[in-house]
Amino acid sequence: MCHVQIHRTNGLWYSAEYSTFSISDEASNYTLTVAGYSGDAGDALLSPKYPRWRANGMMFSTRDRDNDIRPDANCVFSRGGWWLGQCGTSRINYDTDADWTTGDPAFDVQASRMLLRPTSYS
Repeated sequence: MCHVQIHRTNGLWYSAEYSTFSISDEASNYTLTVAGYSGDAGDALLSPKYPRWRANGMMFSTRDRDNDIRPDANCVFSRGGWWLGQCGTSRINYDTDADWTTGDPAFDVQASRMLLRPTSYS
């Protein structure tokens, strides 16, 4: 389970929860799998306005590891990394262009938290 909390410039907190959240191993470039959205923040990982912006099913990209599907550029423009298709609208750990939206990019995220709960303990 994954719970994302987004603090927007309007001063309010919003949440997105996914009942399924998993990240593959290094050999698969940490591919993201999510399902089962609920919340009021919008489903920016699985169902953004344009399918090419989905984070679900994407490999993790950084500035030095371009794993996005955009052939002409690396979608990681600043420090950090994220699961990117042809860029995206769910980049909450970027320092200058953080966003979380299902529509066109809205760079209005002031703070964010991603909380993970393991489904089982070893």
